[in-house]
Amino acid sequence: MLSRKRIEFGMGRVVDGQWTEGDTDLIRNGGFERRSSSLDKEIEPKIINALINEPGRFHLIASQSCPWSHRTLIMSRVSQLLGSIPIQLACGHRDEGYPVDDNRAWALPGTNNEVVYMHEIYTISDKHYTGRASVPVLWDSCEKKIVSNDSLEIVKAFDVSDTSSQDGGFTLQPDDLKSEIDNLNRRIFTDLANGVYRAGLARCQSSYNDSVEDVFEMLDLLEARLARCRLMFGQRLTLSDIILFPVLVRFDIVYNTHFRCTRRRLIDYPNLWAYARDLFSWKPFSADVDFSAIQAGYFLNDGDHNPHKIIAQCPETNWLAPHDRATFGPPLVSLRSGKVTELHKRVPI
Repeated sequence: MLSRKRIEFGMGRVVDGQWTEGDTDLIRNGGFERRSSSLDKEIEPKIINALINEPGRFHLIASQSCPWSHRTLIMSRVSQLLGSIPIQLACGHRDEGYPVDDNRAWALPGTNNEVVYMHEIYTISDKHYTGRASVPVLWDSCEKKIVSNDSLEIVKAFDVSDTSSQDGGFTLQPDDLKSEIDNLNRRIFTDLANGVYRAGLARCQSSYNDSVEDVFEMLDLLEARLARCRLMFGQRLTLSDIILFPVLVRFDIVYNTHFRCTRRRLIDYPNLWAYARDLFSWKPFSADVDFSAIQAGYFLNDGDHNPHKIIAQCPETNWLAPHDRATFGPPLVSLRSGKVTELHKRVPI
């Protein structure tokens, strides 16, 4: 029988290499606090170079239900790295955290080990590891260790890895916008991407109220921003679009309902809703969207306010409905040479 702590937070943690149930350290003074990881460091240049030059060495392990994983899946498609970095989709019943392959044994590349759960990969990487066994994970099959479990660092590394053409390839963090992109990304994380978790996992009214206020202030700011441009930074696709979309695609089906961010829905924001549909129409963004997996991932695992494990019905929304975002002009992408070109010339959308 599952313990009360296990039900509350949807996953336990690893302590000195051993899986343990429950994760009550996530709550401080009635509010949810996301802990940092010992594996969230910047990825080294030699690893980034090897991502392209040593195809098959690195493996991305990610979940379609997880918004942090979704960032990396989108970026792997935008940067066209699927041929170099194989993807393993972590899915299944989370009785010991994330399973790697629908609760079946999976041969961990580069080792003689078969694993069922993500926490086994963490302890193979470091037998004394302490922390959450989260996704996504970038696994190095040569060194037999986890390179990173930080979604933003993985996304940045994938972006830098695009060196496929004579002009040095394209980048979603161009020098002329980098500082602005970093600042916006921090706000999206703090107030929105993590804000919905702070609201949904709050254990006191004041923490919930403060978190919901942050969430909708950020959505209001983004709505106003998109009234004058197609993407977060004019017509150019940037990392900000990559990290925002996974939050938006989950908002009405889980954050508005399961995480109690009920003040407004995504579809109540004309610009944000049209922007989200615009991105959804591009293959790198929609390819890994599985609404059923997203709902099951949250309703069955995150939070203790669904004791009977009932998955709510999806709202009636049409993600394929026409939008008018093309009136702002075609989507563009920055080249490392400093030039700008149309996105479709570099990325199949």
